[in-house]
Amino acid sequence: MTMKFRRREKVAIYITREQPEGWELLVFHPQSAPDSDWQIPAGTIEDAEIAKEAAVRETLEESGLSLATVQYVGEEEMRYPERMRVHYTYFYHAHIECQENRWTHCVAGDGQDCGDFFHFAWLPLERITQLERRHHIFLDRLMSRLERTHHYDCRKHG
Repeated sequence: MTMKFRRREKVAIYITREQPEGWELLVFHPQSAPDSDWQIPAGTIEDAEIAKEAAVRETLEESGLSLATVQYVGEEEMRYPERMRVHYTYFYHAHIECQENRWTHCVAGDGQDCGDFFHFAWLPLERITQLERRHHIFLDRLMSRLERTHHYDCRKHG
């Protein structure tokens, strides 16, 4: 007998800003799990929604930031046999100008995080070590893209 996994489509968004010291990545800790690894905005794609729209919506709900555009980075399938689920995640990138270094946002929307508080911070991209395991997947690809696009080698600074 073949076990059938339930497929869920997800998005995750790398949000970066350029500082004189180098590239920074927007990360957060949920107030409900302050000792967890850093995370990036992410969530489930809703019915009749395309992945790119979900990335913009999830960012607004989780951080309060309104993104004008996002670029596709890659996609990854992750299996969770204990829950009989497979998550298919589309990763996106957005570069923004943001003056705030740290803030707390009450999560909006109707997901399981609704009402939780997320504590946001910018961390140097090349020093990210405690990022939630599934969010690490495309960091190298993102750094290469930033180097090519902006002619800046973030691994030589810091």
